Amino acid sequence: MDSMSSAFEIMSKGGIVMLPIILCSIIALTVIFERLYFFFKINEDEQKIFGALQELLRKGRHHQALELCKESKGPVGRLLSAGLFYKNSPKWKLEETLSVMGQEEINDMGKNIRTLEVIAAIAPLMGLLGTVLGMVQAFNKVAEYKGQVNPSLLAGGIWEALLTTAAGLAVAIPAVVMSHYFDRKIEKNSFVLTKYSQLLVHSLDDNHEGNAEPVNKQKSIMKAELMKASAS
Repeated sequence: MDSMSSAFEIMSKGGIVMLPIILCSIIALTVIFERLYFFFKINEDEQKIFGALQELLRKGRHHQALELCKESKGPVGRLLSAGLFYKNSPKWKLEETLSVMGQEEINDMGKNIRTLEVIAAIAPLMGLLGTVLGMVQAFNKVAEYKGQVNPSLLAGGIWEALLTTAAGLAVAIPAVVMSHYFDRKIEKNSFVLTKYSQLLVHSLDDNHEGNAEPVNKQKSIMKAELMKASAS
């Protein structure tokens, strides 16, 4: 309780500017924990999922492959599920659908990250504003006493003014670090989504070609037999 009361006492000495800084810290912490939980929740083994998917497609078990993708709660699983749902569409339409869905997944990952970046930018500025206002008040007292003021009183006013700068930096530094961390996660996931969407398109193309080959071969045999019959 003593530590809590001393913390509140220090914050109160920072002045009115401490209130928006504290509000920014609450918002930043909320965004950070929400995004950490989000990325933890969508974590998946993309290579394992796609490997099992390819095996099912080679065996012609398209329905099971679709169910496998639906079981995954991650972005790659949802993307592959959409690709399998539209597998009979033209290639250009399939690629366009996967591109749009991939962008939607990236947008979901970037939710509230902009808020974190804004807080990282304005928190030090608010701290600096509080310090400037505090310094103005401290030197205003010096002017009132016509320079005959106790140096300890002036020093006390200055350190109280510097509290807002310290508070602003304490909020901004973790916000900057975590916003860069989340940007790196989004960049990595963007590459993974692009990679597996292209791999799915190629895999579906290979399966279509494999299924079409026996039919083309049978047509060639029938054509040759008809030519023999007409020649005779």
